Amino acid sequence: MKNLFAATFVLLAHIALAAGSAATPPVAGGLYQVNGVQLYVQISGNGPPILFLHGGLSDFDQSFSRQRAYFATFRTVIGVDQRGHGHSPDTEQPFSYRQMADDTAALLQKLKISRVDVVGHSDGGNVGLLLARFHPQLVRRLVISGANSRGDFAGLLSYLHSRLSSDERFAEGVPSNARDAYVHASPDGGQHWLTMLSKTKALWETFTVINDRDLAAIQAPVLVMSGDHDVIPLEHTVDIYRHLHHAQLCILPATGHITMQERPDEFNRVAREFLENVRLP
Repeated sequence: MKNLFAATFVLLAHIALAAGSAATPPVAGGLYQVNGVQLYVQISGNGPPILFLHGGLSDFDQSFSRQRAYFATFRTVIGVDQRGHGHSPDTEQPFSYRQMADDTAALLQKLKISRVDVVGHSDGGNVGLLLARFHPQLVRRLVISGANSRGDFAGLLSYLHSRLSSDERFAEGVPSNARDAYVHASPDGGQHWLTMLSKTKALWETFTVINDRDLAAIQAPVLVMSGDHDVIPLEHTVDIYRHLHHAQLCILPATGHITMQERPDEFNRVAREFLENVRLP
């Protein structure tokens, strides 16, 4: 069981790394009303659109601080903060990967974007897979890194939930700079932090994010990425790759969960090559 605890706290350390990373200058954004909620969106650059979906306990600025300026030189970069994350206000509903995918689809329709390339990290990769499965008309190509589709990783959180009975105990493992980044951005303020953690922990305990049949139904080309020291088991990443019909696999060496922060040049190059050169089925 020690390995389970270690993996979780490695994940939380990676969240701290993202929260404390050097960010590019902020881009003005705005709130869009979709599905009865408000989502904060940043748009910059010019060219074919590319949508970025952030990881858990994070937001667009934290997850993709090393990607925005790079891709904005030749693409229209769209960064969204999911409900309750970053600059987007929370609701009373629990977090749900499927709901986030449906929110994202509604946002793209509101922006009048008929089809888009998508890059998703961790929870954002999960959302990207669901977006490609249930809103296929909106997704051209998809890049995911550190995604999980089933309960191997969620079981770890379930175990912790049984051992660490309170959300306050779970919060003790989250580095303070992750909380600081949340308080700085969130319209809900610091008093909502423990609620955010509780809802995130429940989200991470989702046993089936997307099943094998739904993975196999995805027709968009998918680049499945991971670090070779990712907290998501390598076997799990390979399993996602093997169930997709139009997929490539990229494992970055000497790299953990936040590939785009730890190896931004390699991540940007590989993602760009895939998005520009892989033919649509």
